[in-house]
Parts: sequence; C-alpha cells; structure tokens
Amino acid sequence: MIRFSLRACAVLVAVTGFAMHSLPALAGPTEDHPPIVNDFAPATVSGVGGISLANLAGVLNYCVDVNLVSHQDGDAVQTAINAKTGATPPDQRGNVDYAVGTAGQFIVGGTTSTLTRLEAADQGKICSAVLTRAKSSI
Repeated sequence: MIRFSLRACAVLVAVTGFAMHSLPALAGPTEDHPPIVNDFAPATVSGVGGISLANLAGVLNYCVDVNLVSHQDGDAVQTAINAKTGATPPDQRGNVDYAVGTAGQFIVGGTTSTLTRLEAADQGKICSAVLTRAKSSI
C-alpha cells in the first residue's frame, strides 16, 4: 500500500509551481535584441599612414589571421615590427593599440576605423598597404 502525505504533495506542488514561474524570469527577457555592431567608420588606404607602429603591427596580425596577407609575406615582418615597437611584451600586459589592430581597427587622430565592415577586396587593398608600410618601418 502506497501512502501519500498531504504535506509532501503540498511541498511538491509549491516547488514545481515556483520553478515554472521563476525560471523564465531568471533566464531574462525573451524578446529579440539586435546584434551589437560597432559604430566605427570604414577604414581607408589613406588611413594606413596615420596609425601608430603598434596599431600597424596589430592590423598586420589581423590581415595575416584572416588570410589577406600570407604567412610567408607577413610573419617575418610581423616579428620584426613587434620587436621594434614592443607591441607584444613578454609580461602579458600588451599594448592597447596592438590589441585594437588585431581586431581589424585603426586609430588615427583619436578616431577609430574598422576593416571588418568592408568587402574582402577592399580589406585586401588596405592589408597590402599595411604590409608595405610595415616593411618600410622595420
């Protein structure tokens, strides 16, 4: 014979009722939110001349990472410019300009521009200019 405890049933109903009503609230609102998009202006080839060497090193890293500059062409230049600028110090503190560059962004005169919103062909033109400037800077 199975016995049911009224007290146990009341606790079970209370717990499941609480869980059913509180879990959606814990998960947050269910409405759709638009994706976060940066507001930065698109980068231009002319902007390459105005970025710091550490930012240039970061952008070169981005270009190699997304295969717009080959490892064969970019790695040695990347290593040399990193050594010259100290953009990637061994103490893991890093350089903000370098970090911004690795995200595909320029900082020119306090204004940030981005490569990421450009078509691949336009990104390729900028990456070619970045490689040329990096080679001339080492």
